[in-house]
Amino acid sequence: MADGIGVVVLLFASVREKVGRGKLELRMCEGSTTSDLLAALAQQHPALAAVLPSCALSVNRRYLSTEQVALSDGDEIAVIPPVSGG
Repeated sequence: MADGIGVVVLLFASVREKVGRGKLELRMCEGSTTSDLLAALAQQHPALAAVLPSCALSVNRRYLSTEQVALSDGDEIAVIPPVSGG
């Protein structure tokens, strides 16, 4: 797809383990939001569907307080699952 935007998605911890790698490069439609990105990730990697709603997101190294942020070409989005353990 020549149109749209390209984003880099960095995956950490259990999310990275479920996908099998720590970095994805995705093409998204112009005007896509982080919410659209999460939906695309869940569709492409169904094992992520249950954990994505509880993940923290950062866009270009800035943590988000909401998942409705517009994405731009070249953005880097980190998907960080909740920390657990003891």
